Amino acid sequence: MWRTAKRRQLMKMMIAVSIAILLSAFGLPVTANGSQNSGQNNPGGYVKYTLDLLNNTLINGNFVNTSNGKGPWGVAYDPSNGYIYVADYYSGTVSVINGATNTVIATIPVGGDPMGVAYDPSNGYIYVANWGSDTVSVIDGANNTVIANIPVITRPVGVAYDPSNGYIYVTNHLSNTVSVINGTTVIANITVGSGPWGVAYNPSNGYIYVTDHDSDTVSVIDGKTNKVIATITVGSGPRGIAYDPSNGYLYVADYYSGTVSVINGATNTVIANITVGSGPWGVAYNPSNGYIYVADYGSGTVSVINGATNTVIANITVGMWPVGVAYDPSNGYIYVTNRLSNTVSVINGATNTVIATIPVITWPEGIAYDPSNGYIYVADYDSNTVSVIDGATNTVIANIPVGRWPEGIAYDPSNGYIYVTNHLSNTVSVIDGANNTVIATIPVGHGPAGVAYDPSNGYIYVTNEISDTVSVIDGKTNKVIANITVGMWPVGVAYDPSNGYIYVTNYYSGTVSVINGATNTVIANITAGMWPWGVAYDPSNGYIYVTNYRYSGTVSVIDGANNTVIATIPVGHGPAGVAYDPSNGYIYVADYGSDTVSVINGTTVIATIPVGKGPRGVAYDPSNGYIYVTNSGSDTVSIISTSVSTSSTSISSVTTSTTSTSTSVSTSSTSISSVTTSTTSTSTSVSTSSTSISSVTTSTTSSTPTKPIPSVVPTLVVVVVVVVVLIVALLMIKRRKP
Repeated sequence: MWRTAKRRQLMKMMIAVSIAILLSAFGLPVTANGSQNSGQNNPGGYVKYTLDLLNNTLINGNFVNTSNGKGPWGVAYDPSNGYIYVADYYSGTVSVINGATNTVIATIPVGGDPMGVAYDPSNGYIYVANWGSDTVSVIDGANNTVIANIPVITRPVGVAYDPSNGYIYVTNHLSNTVSVINGTTVIANITVGSGPWGVAYNPSNGYIYVTDHDSDTVSVIDGKTNKVIATITVGSGPRGIAYDPSNGYLYVADYYSGTVSVINGATNTVIANITVGSGPWGVAYNPSNGYIYVADYGSGTVSVINGATNTVIANITVGMWPVGVAYDPSNGYIYVTNRLSNTVSVINGATNTVIATIPVITWPEGIAYDPSNGYIYVADYDSNTVSVIDGATNTVIANIPVGRWPEGIAYDPSNGYIYVTNHLSNTVSVIDGANNTVIATIPVGHGPAGVAYDPSNGYIYVTNEISDTVSVIDGKTNKVIANITVGMWPVGVAYDPSNGYIYVTNYYSGTVSVINGATNTVIANITAGMWPWGVAYDPSNGYIYVTNYRYSGTVSVIDGANNTVIATIPVGHGPAGVAYDPSNGYIYVADYGSDTVSVINGTTVIATIPVGKGPRGVAYDPSNGYIYVTNSGSDTVSIISTSVSTSSTSISSVTTSTTSTSTSVSTSSTSISSVTTSTTSTSTSVSTSSTSISSVTTSTTSSTPTKPIPSVVPTLVVVVVVVVVLIVALLMIKRRKP
């Protein structure tokens, strides 16, 4: 009986696959247990593969990895379930930690760049301030799902709950306001000092205290009237704030002063200034011992203040760049988010020692192609390495240790070397592409970021963000021969062969400096959008494309002939990396905040391609015609195919005990993912199409980025074969009917 059932199952599978192949041969879309890649008809291309850098797995289509948090920031405790909620700034997620086991049990996608987190006991919701998307995500703690996204004003940071009125108070850093949320509705916006950051509630008087980071003050809001009733001067750059009910004091972390200001809530005056570690940020109160815990961002420590004496009694070493602090009354532990280490330190309040470190996890940044070997080099910012991807197989074949915080990367064809900027080490690592080893380390200015090669003189130009300079390296000697002063915080750099100029984006100046490569002098400064970041040259029209990273969400187009801005193109949020594709003449822009790539033709956006979390770098590989996009938030690289297909077949999770056949005909594309079979798996490719199997690192691709040419004869052959298979299958089923 079971053999008869198996035969029928086999026949049905043969029919299903045959029909799928037949439809594909005639350009008709087919899906089974999966979804069609809707972007395949996108004029700008679609994500064909996603390379997961964490486990070196090649995945079909656009895979967004949300299993690992990145850049943990704010943290809050939910007493209703005993969970700790951590805002993962770089991945746009919230990691949920079970306080009983200190393990991550869930990862919840929220808005862009989440920072502050607060719990509302009146409804059991967790409120998350999303800096990048200007929203507040509301998470239901009962099922850990987002039930609402509330628009607020520009750049929300801190969040606090007022039990006297049930309102949520959100600080909006750039608009100098505090949004008041009732449930899921904004009911008021209160103007406070400049750059509001942290916020805390004082139950003894019903006031809300807001740290004004840019004006060095604390605004006091009366929760009954939602009006500012006092402004208190504190230290420089106040950020975190916490209330101590044992003495009625407010503790304010003064980031730039390296102090904690103590405010008496009864008089709203500063009664003490306590010296702590470098860059104090987050603050939390521990009621079990009456201590205040301060995260010292620059020191990598937590200062412990005794509220009874207002003195520091301990300094606890935690991870790098501690930011957020929260207390868990169920176990008496203090949880500290370490932004750079991508961990959460767990401190036992009874002993003030770290008892556990929880990874919430390489942050790929810059990317470049080496035509001499066909490899793609990716700067892994967090892991201090460079991943080497073989473009033929799209797998990581090597990881090269470099300096700290590798960011920019460029290839020098004159010597075959790859130059990598190490932001924290203030160096440039030189990798020999022939053997993938570091052959030199060049000291440059402070905070090197972008890097570009000038073939006219053989020089490498490196932007030094902190020094406000550009270091010029001679590729023959690998030595710095000049340092050119440019605007504030130079980031991106690109070479224009039509005039021999180097264009440098100055992030804080909002300008682009133009360097004459013949004299290594700045000959012009062009005003661009806010916070210009990436820059790329388009030889087809002689234009320079500059991404304006923050707030404006635009790309400035500079005419290289006269160095003037001729157009401003709206794209996605937080445009960062940019690259030119010579096969179609399009410009590809990584929209960091939108998780997309905008495709520009001339001065018009013609397509938007969804990619992974936090896309940053972009590079074109002429050997296969793919665009490679680094997704810093999901630790992946999206591989975009610019060839436009007429159909797509996607069969996922197919399990069978017989033969599994994947055929791609003419301009169609068939992919079978997660295929389990006990016999033979056959892959046939006809004409110029491609066949790929997910989770297997072997792929067959067209060597040119041009559109495939349909072939009639192979199509007819396949049709005949399919018809024969269908007839045989139908006869076998009819023959075995009872």
